[in-house]
Amino acid sequence: LDPRSVVRPPHRLVLQVAPSSAASRIVLPSAMSSNESLPLSCACGEVQGTLSGSGKGSYIVCYCTCCQDMHTFLGKESLMDAQGGCHFRMTAPGDIKFTKGESKINSFKLTEKTGTVRWYTDCCKSPIGATVSDLPPFMMDLSTSFIAAKDRALVARSLGPITMRMFADSSKKDTSALDNPKPSSRTFWLFTYMYHFLKFSIRWWWRGALSPHPFFVKGGKKLICEPAVVKAKIA
Repeated sequence: LDPRSVVRPPHRLVLQVAPSSAASRIVLPSAMSSNESLPLSCACGEVQGTLSGSGKGSYIVCYCTCCQDMHTFLGKESLMDAQGGCHFRMTAPGDIKFTKGESKINSFKLTEKTGTVRWYTDCCKSPIGATVSDLPPFMMDLSTSFIAAKDRALVARSLGPITMRMFADSSKKDTSALDNPKPSSRTFWLFTYMYHFLKFSIRWWWRGALSPHPFFVKGGKKLICEPAVVKAKIA
């Protein structure tokens, strides 16, 4: 008998996995899927909406005195972190849809010359976010406190890790212990901000998510309401 004529079964690689308890399994968080959306709401529930899960954004924390003054003006200092940071999600305008209470949305500016418009609700003074009025409406910085989802894991997947900390050197509170990520120099974080802004703007433009903008009238050249000019002092 010629041994070469014998048909041998193919070699099979068998992996033996030791049984493990559920407590020992490692679960990796997945990205927010396109069919998921997050509810948006003010504190009293009079203004509500949704944040689409079809696009990504960038999680930023700002320590500038203007963002701190915004929360002081609204009486919402408790929404800032221990170092005076205000948390935002750089968001595609078309991903935000208001479903209730649009007439209760209002805006203000801290100085006449600034281009940054702060948005909030008239009913309970909840901060919604910020836009830049003298630039095309490419994006919106959405206040994370306006995200009302009870599923915190879903919120965490939507926000992702903090990508930058801005104006930490100008905060009126101690920011020396900040970490993960550590605050960068003003030049570096400005470069990082513009990088994320351009990266996401191109993605949002490609999938048609730059419009409609919730705070600009159709056509994107005029705000839905004229912002009042106020000036608050942070304690």
